[in-house]
Amino acid sequence: MRIRTIIIIGETEFKTKLQELFSKAGFKVIMSDLNQDYDKQASEADLVLETVSEDIVLKEEVFKRCDAKCPEQAILATTTAKPWVTQIAEVTRRPEKVVGLNFTKNPFDEKYLVQIIRGLQTSDDTIQVSKELLEQVGVTAVKIGETPGYILDRVIASVVNEAALMYTTKLATVEDIDKMMKICTNWPMGPFEFADTIGVDKVVEILESLSQQLGPRYLPCFLLRKMVNAGWLGKKTKRGFYIYS
Repeated sequence: MRIRTIIIIGETEFKTKLQELFSKAGFKVIMSDLNQDYDKQASEADLVLETVSEDIVLKEEVFKRCDAKCPEQAILATTTAKPWVTQIAEVTRRPEKVVGLNFTKNPFDEKYLVQIIRGLQTSDDTIQVSKELLEQVGVTAVKIGETPGYILDRVIASVVNEAALMYTTKLATVEDIDKMMKICTNWPMGPFEFADTIGVDKVVEILESLSQQLGPRYLPCFLLRKMVNAGWLGKKTKRGFYIYS
């Protein structure tokens, strides 16, 4: 299957960035939102890319309506960061053609990375077509199973949490922990710099979600919670683990 026409459905600013990404690569991109007849617009699409808010009921409604109007061969993709691909697929008549395409912007170089999420019934062909599409637009993609947090969130949030625990026990300073990680792992940022960049509140949100689904080992340490309560969220509030002028 060759993808030529993509419809992007959503209310977020992210939708516009995806339009730019795919348009530059020569794809026909249709932009739509929940206030339009997006299901009718989807009737000519080879790929539906849903970017609506993280509301499972809303996402299921979008997929159900698009499934009824899309060509038989069309792929239906969600950008959700939640392990909902299988659940969303169940409201369609084509669960084998439902896939997760979770776009993440690398804070180090501003390039997109995509995690291709396979639902329980997602076919090998759907995964392969999705991967080839992303390669065409110059995006690095990895194929993963459906699990809470996926790869990036679980690894980064866990590292930040452990670093914060080490700091609270006075094992080392914030600066020295960051320095060690950058020197020994060749990371462009240390865990505290990373937390300040993406937002301490975002780190806590990820950890709380993971702990609810995977157990207490992901519970955010008390220091991270205190920082959120104090409004020390990182660069966006001018204070986190570091102070910004």
